[in-house]
Amino acid sequence: MVHATIKRGWPALLLIASLAGAADTDYVAEIQKWRQEFDADVRTGGWLTLIGRYEVAEGASTIGSDPTRTVQLPSRLSRSRLGTMTRRGGGFQFKAARGVKATIDGHPLVGSTTLSTKPGGGRVQVGSLRLSVRSVGEDFYLLVADTQNPAIREFKGTTWFPIDPSYRVAATFTAYAEPEQVRISMTHVESKTLMTSTGDVTFQLAGKTVRLKSFLDDNELFVMFQDETNGKETYGGGRFLNAPLPEDGATVLDFNKTFNPYCSLNTFVMCPIPPAENRLSFSVPAGEMYSARE
Repeated sequence: MVHATIKRGWPALLLIASLAGAADTDYVAEIQKWRQEFDADVRTGGWLTLIGRYEVAEGASTIGSDPTRTVQLPSRLSRSRLGTMTRRGGGFQFKAARGVKATIDGHPLVGSTTLSTKPGGGRVQVGSLRLSVRSVGEDFYLLVADTQNPAIREFKGTTWFPIDPSYRVAATFTAYAEPEQVRISMTHVESKTLMTSTGDVTFQLAGKTVRLKSFLDDNELFVMFQDETNGKETYGGGRFLNAPLPEDGATVLDFNKTFNPYCSLNTFVMCPIPPAENRLSFSVPAGEMYSARE
């Protein structure tokens, strides 16, 4: 009788095992696709094009390859005199030097023009050279990019820990009474940027209860953290993770999607540094790994 019951139970057990295997296969395929898309973003998102970063002072800054220029650019990319940028408080003007053909956000640049400091705007293009001004806190930086930078072709892709479904965890979101504006330090510069935090995420990982401060990033939560893999298998400055905005006080953190900040690929990129309270005392061997590529 017992043997008969076991025999009758085998089909159900096999079905459960089959469904579990299919779910694991689907999950692995999802993560692999996400990682491929991540690599595509690294190649096309502009992270590898930056070749210079200059803090902009008040007044006029001359730009070109001539050693007397305030901002000296490589002679292979720039004329000796490319143009002049003038800062007045938080406002910027750019005027190309005589004979320099330039565009501003895809339109021919004639005379002097006002430069937007908002992402996606205020881009001056001369050949493969692109100039833009961006703010970090109260400071402003001239970012110089080469859209044909050899680093784009030389990028071989990222490396990752094996996919482990146990590193996809449910988290509880605890909202603050009021959103916090947090001054966050940045890599490679003294400036600090303001980031908005609306609450903490709490979850179980490696047998421990973990609570991390989260930030808003467009329509997602953004979590920066450090762990014991930093400086060994992963980037020394920590790693990042995006998660869905909470619904009914809950969200999901998938550490298989954690990634190194883009400044790990290019030292001209400025990245936020995880706050001290987001330091973990154990290793998280999931997500992106790191080998020196600078």
